[in-house]
Amino acid sequence: MAAPDTVHVHVVTPIISDGFRDEAPLHAAAPAGCRLTTTFLANGPASVETAVDEVLAAPGVIDAALGAQEQGAGAVVIDCMLDPGLDAAREAVQIPVIGCGEAAMRDAAARGDFSIVTVLQSQEPLFHTLAGRYGLAGRLASVRGIGVPVLALHDDPDAATAFTVRESLVATEHDGAKTVIFGCTGMLGFAPRVQEALGVSARVIDPLPHAVAFAAAAARRFDPVEQAAGGPPHRKRIAGFVGWPFLDAAFNSAGASS
Repeated sequence: MAAPDTVHVHVVTPIISDGFRDEAPLHAAAPAGCRLTTTFLANGPASVETAVDEVLAAPGVIDAALGAQEQGAGAVVIDCMLDPGLDAAREAVQIPVIGCGEAAMRDAAARGDFSIVTVLQSQEPLFHTLAGRYGLAGRLASVRGIGVPVLALHDDPDAATAFTVRESLVATEHDGAKTVIFGCTGMLGFAPRVQEALGVSARVIDPLPHAVAFAAAAARRFDPVEQAAGGPPHRKRIAGFVGWPFLDAAFNSAGASS
């Protein structure tokens, strides 16, 4: 049985590609007193690299957040820097939901300008939009892609890490970033080599363990009365969500008009 002061943080990885990376660095980085559980989606995209992927991932994120709440989790982390389904999941449950992108950007912006070193350069507009959503557009110095898709990151992790080091050095030396944020949580475990290369000139944020620590703290200070003030969405008739049982049970009302 968990100790009374233990908090349960559930990590929702919003893709169907279970096992694409080594989870050991995540569990090793979990803060003391944090019980960590994880899940991948049963339905959704293989990876999240585009706006279409974000939309396809969102129903599964909502469903998984509802399921985590049902299982007694104290907080949920959405394991993706693009924060797919974040606002919707927060609306659906009565526990904290932490987006890796929001948590990392807010922390980095408090220290100065930051850059995002991500998988593909095509994601640059998505990250500028996300930074703007959080009121941090003026702090985003640059977005730099390493040219390796999400699902190929661990085919040759040494090469992917070397590319990440290269772009992180450009971000700090050329773009003026004080913090480098990995733009993909699939870069889990790359931080030690990148931080060694940057030295004391800049900080590196590995967004998934960073968000887990943030979620554990949020769960400990959470006020359920304050969260409940807004209330969940109203039930209405929805169709096609049989693959998401918690979402369907929570919000579908076959007899209601839309």
